Amino acid sequence: MSVTAIFLGVFLIGAGAAAYRGRWRRWAFARPVFSFAIGFGTLYAGLAMVVFGVVTLLGDAVSAGAQRAAAVVVMVLMALMLLSLFWFPPFLTPRWFREERAAQEASGTPPLSSRPRD
Repeated sequence: MSVTAIFLGVFLIGAGAAAYRGRWRRWAFARPVFSFAIGFGTLYAGLAMVVFGVVTLLGDAVSAGAQRAAAVVVMVLMALMLLSLFWFPPFLTPRWFREERAAQEASGTPPLSSRPRD
């Protein structure tokens, strides 16, 4: 189970990193409203899964204090992921996302990432 969590977490980290860097943008303006969780939430869920997987894989080799600290880290990361289901603080979003959202709201046109490519 812990190895599966690590592999899935690494995949989610890759998807979340691509979303933050702007390499993967199509999700950003999808509907319904859960668009933040699709892109940005995946990074935090992936980080939480990797931390959880590593700590459970190591088991008793990790001290109780380190296990508790890892549990706090996992809970904070999962809280960020859950927060992204409904709202996400602008300071946690990358510049490309804020600029595209502002342009979309100002002009009423679809964002660049959802326009068909030539």
